[in-house]
Amino acid sequence: MMVTLAGPLLAAPRVDVDIPAATLGDTAIRLAQEANVTIGVLDPALVHLPTPAIRGRFTVDRALERLLKRLPARAEQVDAVTWRIVAGRRIEPAAARHEPAMPPTPASSSVAPRATEVGDSDIIVSGSKTGTRFDRYAGTATMLAGNSFSLGEQGTGTDALVQRLPTFGSTHLGSGRNKLFIRGVADSSFNGPSQAVVGEYLGDVRLNYNAPDPAISLYDVRSVEVIEGPQGTLYGAGALGGVVRIVPEPVDVNRASAAVALDGALTAHGDKGYDAVGLLNLPLVPGRLGVRVLGFRTLEGGYIDDSGRGLANVNRTHKDGGRATLAFRPGAWRINLGLVEQNIQADDGQYARRGLAPLTRTDRVAQPFDNDYLLAHLTVARDWGRTSFVSASAFVRQRVESRFDFTPNGAANPRIYDQGNHIDLFSNETRLSRQDSDGRGWVIGASLLHDREKLTREVGLPTAPARILGLSNQVTEGALFGEAGWRLLDGIVATAGARVEYAHLVGQPLDRPARVGEPRRDEAALLPSLSLSWQIDPRLMLFARYQEGLRPGGLSVTPNPGGPPSVQRFHGDSLSSIEGGVKLLPGRDERFRAAVTFSYAHWENIQADLVDTRGLPYTSNIGAGRIWGGEASLQWRPIKGLGLIAALFANDSRLTDAEPSVSGKQSQELPNVPHLGVSGKVDWSQPLDGRWQLDLSASGRYTGHSRLGPRPNLYVQQGNYAIANLSARLGTEHWGMSLQLDNLLDARGSMFALGNPFGVAAGRQFVPPRPRTVRFGVDAHF
Repeated sequence: MMVTLAGPLLAAPRVDVDIPAATLGDTAIRLAQEANVTIGVLDPALVHLPTPAIRGRFTVDRALERLLKRLPARAEQVDAVTWRIVAGRRIEPAAARHEPAMPPTPASSSVAPRATEVGDSDIIVSGSKTGTRFDRYAGTATMLAGNSFSLGEQGTGTDALVQRLPTFGSTHLGSGRNKLFIRGVADSSFNGPSQAVVGEYLGDVRLNYNAPDPAISLYDVRSVEVIEGPQGTLYGAGALGGVVRIVPEPVDVNRASAAVALDGALTAHGDKGYDAVGLLNLPLVPGRLGVRVLGFRTLEGGYIDDSGRGLANVNRTHKDGGRATLAFRPGAWRINLGLVEQNIQADDGQYARRGLAPLTRTDRVAQPFDNDYLLAHLTVARDWGRTSFVSASAFVRQRVESRFDFTPNGAANPRIYDQGNHIDLFSNETRLSRQDSDGRGWVIGASLLHDREKLTREVGLPTAPARILGLSNQVTEGALFGEAGWRLLDGIVATAGARVEYAHLVGQPLDRPARVGEPRRDEAALLPSLSLSWQIDPRLMLFARYQEGLRPGGLSVTPNPGGPPSVQRFHGDSLSSIEGGVKLLPGRDERFRAAVTFSYAHWENIQADLVDTRGLPYTSNIGAGRIWGGEASLQWRPIKGLGLIAALFANDSRLTDAEPSVSGKQSQELPNVPHLGVSGKVDWSQPLDGRWQLDLSASGRYTGHSRLGPRPNLYVQQGNYAIANLSARLGTEHWGMSLQLDNLLDARGSMFALGNPFGVAAGRQFVPPRPRTVRFGVDAHF
């Protein structure tokens, strides 16, 4: 068992420490948070030893010395930002013994990628909201260190998670327009007014509701946490599949720093690209006020040719934006005011067509896409010992514009279909919690959310398209929630919680009157959770968890054969899940960790975004379904500097009670859920002398087959492909060089069987993996 927190990559020499009397396990976590370092407690017998209160300004060495003065334990310094606490008398840290420690890695993970993942360091499941230690979390969660992503991966956002985690899926329609899925909870392949099944967060603030994945870049990120769902009790409506939490690096109010990085990319059979990012951290009033600013620009070179228009590499994608956070520390309070701005613009779709030359399609018009995303957020927090208060508010403004080729076969003039989604989202969550690493903490809170989506559509000639029926959907949600854990017997911890949620829904057509069923609706729900963990011995834990989640309904344009379309209400859906598994925890050598989990989910009244036989989108309830799943993961460090990571996800998902209007078959696959997914990664790090370090990494993923959708016109097969990658970095504390090979074997296949909804019924569309891409980069830190 290990209790640690992975912190930023370069620690300040002295830090302000204010830690009440507690146990060694909780104190190690708190000191790691305040000092921005990693501290591990390797012997489980030490975790519950009492430690005294400590307050003042100390180096990490001095703080640990005071905490361990009367305990049968000592602290050993592993490198510049890592300490471990072991049983026995105190021994001077490596620096004091004049032994060479590993050089500190640069301050910004955004420009200093290393081939390491959070393995033994992914200890605190912050998404639990009670500070539960990873080893005691009665559920399935994965944590990835921000510095484990290469510069190119950071620019792609959640696409990097798809490559790492077999339980994590995406529609692959394109950056900024994808739908995300976790653990086989996938409703459909199309974007519409239904709420996303994965909740996305930046720290404690919500990023999305019923919009596509905004693909927030992973520059300057401390960690990414994926918690499998449903997570209705703590995160409310929409988290049916789970939650993704991007944890950014905090503002350092004590020290100035800066970093820059640049790489160039060359794609086989395609065009050139690049990633450029710059970071500045500046204390304005040392110890009290500081700002952290990040800016970036990315170009993903195209690789799809359009033979109909005689153009090459049409699917270039531009991405630019930045983040800024102002941190204020008035006494014990922590106040962060932040802004995120990101723009994604694709020149054309990234799909090809079967029966033509490789990586080729033929269309009459360009099909561009644009996603403009703006987030303003405010977080206020304070700790009183192990009791924490957090209030997080956010406003999101998202504008998504899409164009598709709507030209009928044989038509003389091209026609287009334009769709615009204008989304405004306000959310607030305020909670009070007691942090406890053994899972015996508690949390109570309240949340408020208001989301408005305006969907507009136009069809016709590119120069003068005509407006057709559009929609406006609004939802206001309020909730009270709570969860608590307690020890039943020695080694056995139970948690129970519930969320009471109320939603007010309003929908109306735009542009012209239309028949509407139930334009207003009120919905209320109770979402319980229950879990049990049993620490059989220091290296073995059994767990079980029951959870529920739901999504409220909305308004959709519904096909009307033989007449104009009408506007109808689609109903809310709900999902309940039970999972159980075993975790093999690392011992004192920290070398091996493994987990096996089995789960069953029942999904009632599934709401899905679909297209009719003409290709026009609509949303409907398609019936009930179930998902059986099994997953396994392991991490092994056979020797110093070498790490092996592997994961597997197998499932069987079925639409068990389909609506007759959707399909006459009562048992068929849910969309976009591969039956099998496997991933693996090998990392090797080698210090070359007192300053240089070489990091090498090889990774791969296999994705099994899945289906595009449940309707007969969408029952198209996709998947069954494998991707392999290599990366290397040679660097010092202040600069480095990196080389990355993506899709090393130049694999082909169909990641997604959709590009244009108006031609999908023919079954010839597919999105191929990006061909082999070579990246060379440099980074510098000041």
